[in-house]
Amino acid sequence: MLIFYVDEFGNHTLDRDELADVPALKKGASQYFILGSVGVHDTSRQALAERIFKIKEKHFGEVATSELPWGDSEIKGRHLRRLARSVASGNRLDKPAAYGGFTSEEQASSFFKDVGLLFDTFRPIVFATVVDKLEMVRTGRSLMPLGVAYAYLHQRVATTIEDFYSGDAAMFVADQQTQHEKFFRSGGLRDARAVLDKSLQRKPIYDLVLDKPLWVDTELSHWDREILQLADIVAYSAGEYLTHGRAPAEPNYLWEQIRRCMALHQKSGRRLGAGFSMYPKSVRIPTGDAQDA
Repeated sequence: MLIFYVDEFGNHTLDRDELADVPALKKGASQYFILGSVGVHDTSRQALAERIFKIKEKHFGEVATSELPWGDSEIKGRHLRRLARSVASGNRLDKPAAYGGFTSEEQASSFFKDVGLLFDTFRPIVFATVVDKLEMVRTGRSLMPLGVAYAYLHQRVATTIEDFYSGDAAMFVADQQTQHEKFFRSGGLRDARAVLDKSLQRKPIYDLVLDKPLWVDTELSHWDREILQLADIVAYSAGEYLTHGRAPAEPNYLWEQIRRCMALHQKSGRRLGAGFSMYPKSVRIPTGDAQDA
């Protein structure tokens, strides 16, 4: 069994600004909704979680094993960015509490290196499914962004399992999200998949993938909550890639490590359309290594 841990970047509402002169999203709505996914074999789950524990103990010290809330030592993409900026300006990041022990760029760089090594040594299968909501509004599309992102993820995971992991199956694990659970119960994924599958020349074998995620309680699922942090970093870094129109070079984004783990298209050998995919497909992605994400 391959377990794909899923986290998101941006909000998934498609709220249009009805007063704007041109098609636009409401103020405060993110242009992109992204699902980042990190897939590991079930036999690697314990080893990966325990390696993350060790990284936290090494860099966070007592905070990692104290009775403080888990969120105080959570590794998230935005926390890594804030840490990099804080130490670069000679400041200390007070929140989350575990990050207060970093006082130099050297310490932060060592932390980023160790987190990046999780991707390079465990080699998870990475997917980032991106929905450009602004382009959806401009072109009159009305599918739910959440449904599109999950449908794309199901398509690509099912195809990858069939092509490269014969005999395995896949499941998704995500943090508890009441809105997401409601969406799945309502049949939203089924409807999105039915529309998007029409353009496919090859229909994925969806029976290879459990039909909906297992939503975990981070207070109870200690291994899973640790691995979910990697999915957050994937989603956040993909958001940076698109928002700023370039592959993020700063080490805190771990983009090169993530990119190396992205699933490849079986025919083209590219990440675009496989590990990295966008809806609508007419959207142009950043220049440079755009064709390979």
